[in-house]
Amino acid sequence: MTVSNRELAGLAGLALLLVLAGCAQVTVHSEVTADGEVSELTYQINMSRTAYGYLEESAEEDGYDNVTESMLAEFDESERQDVEVSEAYRGDRVTLTMTRRNFVPDGDSGIEITSEDGKIVYEDTTFVNETAAAEEETDFEKSLSSGLAVDYYLTMPGKITDSNADSVDGNTAEWHESGSDAFDDNRIYAVSDKPTFGSVPGFGVVGAVGALLVLTVFLARRR
Repeated sequence: MTVSNRELAGLAGLALLLVLAGCAQVTVHSEVTADGEVSELTYQINMSRTAYGYLEESAEEDGYDNVTESMLAEFDESERQDVEVSEAYRGDRVTLTMTRRNFVPDGDSGIEITSEDGKIVYEDTTFVNETAAAEEETDFEKSLSSGLAVDYYLTMPGKITDSNADSVDGNTAEWHESGSDAFDDNRIYAVSDKPTFGSVPGFGVVGAVGALLVLTVFLARRR
């Protein structure tokens, strides 16, 4: 199943509201399989109740009962079974979480995954705006964006061999950006080894033996 940038449409519209609110923390968790699919992609946005109020007003103006309904409307009926949207309230803060499972990003999405020469390349340009990045910020714009931040956590199927991440540990990488750069000049890039049959984490000799035993039993039952 492929997915375009439709599932990010709500987040794109949210960016302006976050700027207006002046403070928001965006956390992304992305997990990639050896087949080049995204097994799970989660966006968690922590914002003020003021920012969330803008979202509610926007959803109602578009004819939806609430924010969750408006975000789920970006997906086809068949896709919604793999999408979860939740809201949590704590004091004057609201956390909006959207999780999408088991999909292959297509060429129209911010995420692109390619596989060649035993490597898997992951790139996410969701938080890249070349036009805005090239412009010089005014003091007012700097004050608005000072409370913005993006924390991005990526898990690749094999050991990461190349990346522009702030930190890399085995098959995981992290990016932490704040201010205007968090939404304008925050390209996510990583290259990992593509696991082979015997190199899948947690598989190894024990897993191989177990797989052979299952296969033996299966073949025996067919005789």
